[in-house]
Amino acid sequence: MKKRISAFLMAAAMALSFAGCSNDSDSKESSSSEASVSETDAPEDETAEASTEPETEAPTPEPTTVHISPVETVTASVGTQITLDKTILREDGSNTVSIPLSEFISDGDDISSFTFVIYSDNGGNIGTFKGGCGISVTENCPSATDEGWYQSADFSAQTEGAYGEITWQVPAEIRDYISAGGEVLFGYWWGGTTSIRVAEVICTYTSTKEIPVDGTASLDVKQSVGFNDTDNIIEIPAADLVPEGNVPQAVTFNVSTTGSFGKFTGAFGYSLGENYYMSPDSAVFTDSSSLSLTWFVPENVKSYAGSDGDILLGYWWSDQPTLTLDSVSVKYSYAGGTTGTSSTSGNDSDKAEKVTMPADTSQPSNSSADGSFRSASELVSAIKVGWNLGNTLECYDYSDYTSDGETAWGNPKTTQAMIDSVKSAGFNAIRIPVTWGEHMNGNTIDSAWMNRVQEVVDYAYDQDMFVILNMHHDDYVWFTPNEGEYAADSAKLCAIWTQISERFKDYGDRLLFEGMNEPRTIGSSNEWMGGTPEERAVINKYEQDFVNTVRSSGGNNAERTLIITSYAASIEDSAINDVVVPNDKNIIVSIHAYAPWSFANGETSQWSQSDLDANFSKLKSTFIDKGTPVLLTEFGAVSDNDSSIRAPYFEYYVSAAKSYGIKCFVWDNNVESGESSFGIFDRETLTWNNTLLQGIMNGAN
Repeated sequence: MKKRISAFLMAAAMALSFAGCSNDSDSKESSSSEASVSETDAPEDETAEASTEPETEAPTPEPTTVHISPVETVTASVGTQITLDKTILREDGSNTVSIPLSEFISDGDDISSFTFVIYSDNGGNIGTFKGGCGISVTENCPSATDEGWYQSADFSAQTEGAYGEITWQVPAEIRDYISAGGEVLFGYWWGGTTSIRVAEVICTYTSTKEIPVDGTASLDVKQSVGFNDTDNIIEIPAADLVPEGNVPQAVTFNVSTTGSFGKFTGAFGYSLGENYYMSPDSAVFTDSSSLSLTWFVPENVKSYAGSDGDILLGYWWSDQPTLTLDSVSVKYSYAGGTTGTSSTSGNDSDKAEKVTMPADTSQPSNSSADGSFRSASELVSAIKVGWNLGNTLECYDYSDYTSDGETAWGNPKTTQAMIDSVKSAGFNAIRIPVTWGEHMNGNTIDSAWMNRVQEVVDYAYDQDMFVILNMHHDDYVWFTPNEGEYAADSAKLCAIWTQISERFKDYGDRLLFEGMNEPRTIGSSNEWMGGTPEERAVINKYEQDFVNTVRSSGGNNAERTLIITSYAASIEDSAINDVVVPNDKNIIVSIHAYAPWSFANGETSQWSQSDLDANFSKLKSTFIDKGTPVLLTEFGAVSDNDSSIRAPYFEYYVSAAKSYGIKCFVWDNNVESGESSFGIFDRETLTWNNTLLQGIMNGAN
């Protein structure tokens, strides 16, 4: 997945330059930790007496010197290729495929074209391809063919029998109105075969970044590599290009061959010990025998990249079997610096490289680079893959044998080390299920429980992860979707979310609230079949109550993304079709799909890609196509089937869902065998089921 290059360094410099200012959306301090200070006037005669004493000033913090790196604007032509491997049919309703634009670009990138590599699904002759493309545009796009959408005219293209490369040149008049939060659509209207397989998609675009640059270094390499070589990656010691104490910001690889590249495919990366990163595939169409390829180093790589380690260039394919890396140049910046401008006067203004400010004045950076909250769709795009802290804070009905609601179901207390391991494994989002009803006096949440929940939230939030906080198993304790109990239950639900909202109101947009987990009538005949119309209607009322409560609670909650769900979080048609999405710009629908259930619960080792695709397609047409993004906040499969059988399922599930614009959170209850054995991470030893983890990450990447 394409990584965003954040403007964090600029934001940090601004925080230093305006030390006396603060922004609620940039902070995450709890309201419960605020202290008030009162002043008492001394009697007049004591004041007069005190005035004769010499004044004593509080000590001034030692100034901190911060290096300011010059900012340079770098523009590069980029091509990103993803493997789609999706089959579409030549019939209405099954003849299109959509891909999130976040797979290719970041906001601000300028798309010029898409190329779709297609194959006949049965080896037959496609002949003349006829189809069309569409793409999301902003609401103010004057050339939009529909609200928020641009649909191309139908077009034709000749194929090479069973193979074709279909290129759509994105019209210049819409390019300024395309953002990473949208999607691109490819349609197959007619051809010589009833179905085609869309194997790869290449997006060609121009990327312009403002990066800190303290210096540029170049190196002649003159090293060759073949794409069929066992080791088809060239390694360049970073120490040859990056001075000690600096980090690479942008790398340009100058490559050549003995003939026309045709289509170059490769990747860029960085390696240091156990830290290894390789970018999404880069693809460039050219008749030239030389190329200049620029790679903007992602922020997560900069955290460990420096003069140690190796800069990598991978060569996957072109019309020429061998490529020569002629030279490399690197723009780098000081590792401990920031960007910005300093206030100086006189002739020294153009020489200033440092600024001195009082220590400890910077505020925590906001979740988005410009200080604003991202939309729900943008957040879903930014999520890679998520993990559930299952069977922990959501325990209930345990008072007969323990007083510890966190460890009651056999899991150890959550630690920072656990969450660090989750992030290091590749997850950038975590869902924290919480049952509140077991920790309340009337409608008031126990303060110790709220404090512990906040501590666990902070474990992940402070690691720059996305965090979903919910109300989980309260339906087993007090909550039912029954009209006769609606008034009392709504009051309790609103009381819970009022208190949660107050505690977390100053957190940024990486904290999401999920109003209910699987709201349903426990034990009813329709419990897992979508419920009754009456039950679904009551749940819609609860969801609206949840949204209204959070929105009116102040702070950043006015813009926070909120998550609603269907009856029992079910994907049944009756459940999702009756969901009433509140009229609010930042709403996500959550669905749980342990599908097919016969595989997920271990009854069979068989599962079907087409069944999963049908689920994802249904969610897309029901919600995403109407402007509401979707998360699959629970999925998984128990250990009755071997990991080697489950891993391909996990990989396809995550990858296919992503192709429909849906991101997934794997359910992990730390149970490795027996009933409900959804565990993939041993929280005692901090070790993973690497087979399953690799499957999940292959799908996410």
